[in-house]
Amino acid sequence: MKLKSLKVENFRNFEDVEIELTNQNVIFGMNDVGKTNLMYALRFLLDREVRKNGFKETDYFKNDTNMVISITLGVDISDRDTNDDSKHIIAKVGGARSGTGSELDVFFFQVKGVYDESENVGVPKIYWGNKFDRLEEVIQSGIFSTLDSFFKIVYLDPTIDLEKTFSKNRKQLFDQTKLDESDIAISNEIKNLGIQLNEKISSMEVIQSFQTTITKEYKKLKKEDISIEMKSELSINGYFGNLIPYIKRDNDENIYPTSGDGRKKILAYSIFNHLIQEQEGNKIIIYLIEEPENSLHRSMQIALSKQLFESEVYTYFFLSTHSSELLYEMDNASLIRIYSKNRTNCESYIYHVEDSYKNVKKELNRSLATALFADRVLLVEGPSEKVLFEKILEEIHPTYELDGGYLLDVNGINFEPYVKVLNGLNITPIVKTDNDLKAKKGQPKNFDLIGINRCLKLINKSPKESVEINYFVLNDEKKEIKDLELKKQLIFDKKIQIFKGNEVEINKLKENNIFLSKIDLENDLYDVIGERMEEILGDSPIQYLQSAKLLNMIELAQELSSKDCKAIFEHELFEALRKLVLSNVN
Repeated sequence: MKLKSLKVENFRNFEDVEIELTNQNVIFGMNDVGKTNLMYALRFLLDREVRKNGFKETDYFKNDTNMVISITLGVDISDRDTNDDSKHIIAKVGGARSGTGSELDVFFFQVKGVYDESENVGVPKIYWGNKFDRLEEVIQSGIFSTLDSFFKIVYLDPTIDLEKTFSKNRKQLFDQTKLDESDIAISNEIKNLGIQLNEKISSMEVIQSFQTTITKEYKKLKKEDISIEMKSELSINGYFGNLIPYIKRDNDENIYPTSGDGRKKILAYSIFNHLIQEQEGNKIIIYLIEEPENSLHRSMQIALSKQLFESEVYTYFFLSTHSSELLYEMDNASLIRIYSKNRTNCESYIYHVEDSYKNVKKELNRSLATALFADRVLLVEGPSEKVLFEKILEEIHPTYELDGGYLLDVNGINFEPYVKVLNGLNITPIVKTDNDLKAKKGQPKNFDLIGINRCLKLINKSPKESVEINYFVLNDEKKEIKDLELKKQLIFDKKIQIFKGNEVEINKLKENNIFLSKIDLENDLYDVIGERMEEILGDSPIQYLQSAKLLNMIELAQELSSKDCKAIFEHELFEALRKLVLSNVN
């Protein structure tokens, strides 16, 4: 079984949204934009304890109770011959499936809420079927529906408490009806030891003195024929009632309390996982995990990411988060972005790490995850561009990140996976890249236009053909020019020719927020503030910058004035920066 889609209509701040799902779903967005509400939509559909109270007036979009709340989950059961969960659904729904072929591959579960004015509540009704426009109502018995035998929703809120979780579930964790003969014998021994313990305690002078004193004080307030005695609860409530978890490190005989909110949260999750698997083994378990990063150190967030995306425990889950670390291990996940532009919108993108990136999955995810919380992302090739642009933005628009902008170094020239995901989530990607050429192997005169072609690929346009640069002495094609500086000049001239000769394509790229340098970053910069670069770095600033890009760019950036930054920001070669702070540009 695979989670396929979620459609929410007229519920809380969602008027009408539909998102594509996988079995692992990540919900993100700004505070108070509706992440919890989206999870509650699922709870109203699949959790009887939430659904039994019905829909309140405030659950309706804009409190309009004339509308009908509708929440529909679609699942793919095309693997019904091999998957136990799909088989489980088919066995339970019986005649609710009809049709042939691919019609039988999907199934929908739906709850609707029609407001009853006389009862001041929206009455939930359950529907299901494999044809969305012809779902049939599921008969309910009181608050119970057949749907409740399918799924178990496990909601883990950000404030999950170890002590409460352990105390509340102690009886289930240590089911005394399952003790074998050996355990029963040991249990009886412990009870006898408990009795002996209380006898010893009662024989202590300090205890007897306290009992006599406190009994007298009590009788001053209330005349009763009683006495106060002190007892260990071990023999009164049983030894299971006194058990609490401790930490024991490998190769260390000492035990340590489970102090620290992070460790307590991880242990509470572990207890929940154990309980659910023990109690709900025949149900399809869907975890709703809300902002688990709270109280977790960065390293624990990364460890939890591995558990979530790789462990068999979390087969189906929805995770809401503000943490990029929790996304380090994601693959085949649905990224669900909730944002507000006049109305609440949702965009989803099925994120899959292609085989060619598997070896750098964590690095790719780390870079991408930090950009998912922005509205506009400027993608640059490397750290030198980032250093320069951060300096300029710090001077011109220091609040660009607060205003929804983000600057991302992709560590190379592979912009494509970032652009795909950002476009899919309706986050605006902006690209700034060099006008690179690359000599064809075995064809020293022919060069591929890899700079403009990487840009054209991003907008699904055909690549440009290779160009020729004549490295050979005039009238003698066997004699190659040896002067390296002359070769560099020939390449430089060819890049200028490419930039000027492809004006139509370059303007089309600009319309799609893709900006190609005339030559490269350093030369673009020299076109704008050449004299200042010579003043700061010496007579050959371009070569100096390119000799140690990051370190020397830091040196330059530190010396740039507000006037320098303004000149760069406003120049046509750096239009990408203005696009990043679009909401602030007049």
